[in-house]
Amino acid sequence: MSYEKFVPSLHQPPTVQEIQQITDQLHFNSSTDQVEALTAIASEAVGALSLLDTFCDPVPEVKYPRTPGYRPQPQDRVGNAWAWRCDVQGAPTGKLSGKTFAIKDNTAVAGVPMSNGSRLLQGYIPEYDATVVTRILDAGGRILGKSSCDDFCLSAMGFSALDGYISMPDTPDYRAGGSSGGSAVLVATGEVDMALGADQGGSIRIPAAWTGTVGLKPTFGLVPYTGLVPIEPTVDHAGPITRNVTDCALFLEVIAGNDGLDGRQRTNMEIPEYSKYVELELEGRKLGVLKEGFDTCVPETRAAVREFLEDVAVAKFGLVDVSVPLHQHAPAIFTGYFYNGCLNTLQMGTAPQFAQGFYPTSLEKAVRQGLQSSAGVLAPGIKCFSVIGELFRRRYGNHYYCRGRNMVLELARQYDEALSKCDVIVMPTLTHVSSRFTEKKATDAKTQEAYLKESLDQIGNTLVTDLTGHPALTLPLGKLGDGSKDSLMIVGKKFDEVTVLQVARTLEKLIVARQ
Repeated sequence: MSYEKFVPSLHQPPTVQEIQQITDQLHFNSSTDQVEALTAIASEAVGALSLLDTFCDPVPEVKYPRTPGYRPQPQDRVGNAWAWRCDVQGAPTGKLSGKTFAIKDNTAVAGVPMSNGSRLLQGYIPEYDATVVTRILDAGGRILGKSSCDDFCLSAMGFSALDGYISMPDTPDYRAGGSSGGSAVLVATGEVDMALGADQGGSIRIPAAWTGTVGLKPTFGLVPYTGLVPIEPTVDHAGPITRNVTDCALFLEVIAGNDGLDGRQRTNMEIPEYSKYVELELEGRKLGVLKEGFDTCVPETRAAVREFLEDVAVAKFGLVDVSVPLHQHAPAIFTGYFYNGCLNTLQMGTAPQFAQGFYPTSLEKAVRQGLQSSAGVLAPGIKCFSVIGELFRRRYGNHYYCRGRNMVLELARQYDEALSKCDVIVMPTLTHVSSRFTEKKATDAKTQEAYLKESLDQIGNTLVTDLTGHPALTLPLGKLGDGSKDSLMIVGKKFDEVTVLQVARTLEKLIVARQ
């Protein structure tokens, strides 16, 4: 760790009037004597902050030289997938030597601008590398830039990115999905070998499915989230987007493992070399076909995935029907707590007060100042989540946050029970096929409302494992006529990414043989 020195600031002691106003807002019915006593104590507390300002924040070490890079011209953004270009070369040798990477623009690369897809953060330059960035560079990877994402990553559509809609260059009228849409497009088009994504409701797997790439949301806490902008810390996941399962396994083994800085993680994880296990032949494994995962889908998606599963016997897999009744109610559970959590995180300047770990004060300051001066520039999605979160908080306090979190325990139990009957669970990744952009500039309220609703509709299957923490991988099956790609989602037991990857690789071979 290196240390960042902050310039001491002056802290004015609070006035009696200020404390009186606060106590009134909190309905404390404080007497004049009580307010005066609180003012004196609060003055001492504020004075302590001046001492904190003289300390140095420990900041993760930046190990590899780089320049800030540049903002690419519109014609060079590849369907608006590139947010920023740079060239950071890691170690001369390693598992990722010769591989190129795009880093989602919610992930810190020291000295390189990070907008998190938002005009609110334009101009912010982190002084630290995210742990996953350091691990990519330590393994010999080469980072070619930052990939575009939706505003504060709050969309599954890719329509609210800083530079406009994210799309595949060969099908520019169709959505590529979000919020990690830029990462998926850059991998699918060959701009980079691999890309980092982040996933709170499907933001790795949805764009991977629409672009025909492989996207993995690992087990909660397997990959450190240190240095990424959080949304709701109980569902924050970072993971790989690649062109094939083998690359996905290699990427995962490099970035997985505890970093000692992220309270979401276990301390005693053992990380296998996934790439050495992925080619093992599997016979007699059972795939659990989730009834509720098909019930949520449009007919053409449901039919395409079931048709593929009819061929699975060729790979010597067995199929068994399984059910998770709460799966279909996951959106309601999600609604119960995610809006409050999202609002709390945003209002705290991205510091979720989740657990011990590294909290970048420069990012907190940038978000806080942006909210104070220009919150109006936020995209409709984040405004919607914030307004509903504030509505819920005013009406219900944290009651439904608690209820939602409690129901997640039962949802996870039901998934564990279903997984006791099979090795992995399978279902369609997408509940809808990709659709055209109805308006290149979604400025009218009705268009924005339609996009927000469609974005929430897309996460019917994907968001469940963000809630429960189970690993989930999306595997492309083939291209549909409308510009989207059908895909299969493979869900495994927690921390059993080995089996998920093995099943995915075996099915990948079957898919290639069918084409």
